[in-house]
Amino acid sequence: MDKYETAFRMRAGDLVARRLLLLIGIVLGVLWMVPLVWMAIMSVTPTAEIFGSGLLPSQITTEHYRVAWTEINMPQLLINSAIVSAAAVVGQVLLAAMAGYAFARLEFPGRRLIFALLLVTMMVPFEVLVVPLFLAVRAIPLLGGNDLFGLGGIGAINSHFGIALPNLITVYGVFLFRQLFLSFPREIEEASIVDGASRSRFFWSILLPNAKTAMVTMGILAFLWTWNDFLWPLVVVRDADLFTTQIGLASFNEQFGTRWGPLIAGSVLSTVPVIAVFLIGQRWFLSSGVRAGVKG
Repeated sequence: MDKYETAFRMRAGDLVARRLLLLIGIVLGVLWMVPLVWMAIMSVTPTAEIFGSGLLPSQITTEHYRVAWTEINMPQLLINSAIVSAAAVVGQVLLAAMAGYAFARLEFPGRRLIFALLLVTMMVPFEVLVVPLFLAVRAIPLLGGNDLFGLGGIGAINSHFGIALPNLITVYGVFLFRQLFLSFPREIEEASIVDGASRSRFFWSILLPNAKTAMVTMGILAFLWTWNDFLWPLVVVRDADLFTTQIGLASFNEQFGTRWGPLIAGSVLSTVPVIAVFLIGQRWFLSSGVRAGVKG
């Protein structure tokens, strides 16, 4: 009888814990939704009522969306952000995966030291790197009028490639893939090599298809980082036709005040792709957080 009573209490305790976690999740979800709901409401609220005391507008207006869509050429801004974000996603997934495999499975002198130094660079603020990164992008050979030595032109400055370049690979991506590849059974790799497969064939045909979780995670993170980036595009872009959404939205901060209505409406339009990308890949994204720290 005691055994059954103990089992019943354990099940009751598990049920209470699950309900408590569910309640906490609901509360956190509501808190997360509050700013988004407020932003959506304010985007259709007349300017005179945006900072009023009421929660709901007296009338709904789409004027803010019209201004945001036409005045700052929102379609072009979204296209530019999509181009550089897509390039960053491809670069992060492929380049970080290849570097992660090299650090996880290939033996070469100084491997651990080099990887440790890479991890140290994660503590350096990006603002410190802006000037040397700008000089490096401007000195890329054979681009933007440069010669073979990177002189005479502007390199990748004022181009989609120049905007996406810093996000094509990150140390965090290398770390994530390295941790994942360390946990992959070596027996499978050795068996594939015995069967005649090269390391590159093993990487592309076996290892990478089994790293979908890490690939989706890095894709989402790269998309978010690049889509929301403001400082680097502001530094590297000169042509208004190459502006991203964040720079375009900043134009509503004028000398004598901020045009809050169009700014909020433009922010809504800019947020929709981010939410869509996260919702599509959330299953893989959430399941990968624990795996990264399993083996080191």
